[in-house]
Amino acid sequence: MKNALLFFVFIILTSCSSKNSSVSKNKSLDGKWNWVQSTGGFAGTTSTPESSNQVVYIEFSGNSFKKYSNGTLSADLTFIIKTQKSIFGGEKPMLVSDNPIKDFGAISFEIIGDKLHLNEECNDCFGSVYVRAK
Repeated sequence: MKNALLFFVFIILTSCSSKNSSVSKNKSLDGKWNWVQSTGGFAGTTSTPESSNQVVYIEFSGNSFKKYSNGTLSADLTFIIKTQKSIFGGEKPMLVSDNPIKDFGAISFEIIGDKLHLNEECNDCFGSVYVRAK
């Protein structure tokens, strides 16, 4: 009986692993993300690739962030991820520049499905949506 109980506990503990490679890959920032839209500012405007005549994508690799606008590298930064209090409420994971000279402030992020939501942590700032490149 004791062996059956230990076996049952072992099965439960090993089946509760969160190391699902497809889930962790989908929740990872690493890779290329294509810009869909940005909304915000004092006027609450919305920009898209069509309305701005720009093709924008970003790439994450480890702690490296690169942004390309119409094929030209426009930002090349390093960052760290910290969980901090958000102006939108609660604690959120944030991209924080680890280079004070090129500081871009804190940007909260959330990955929902194949979409990355980036929100600048300031009043009247912009939120942007990107879709994972296939």
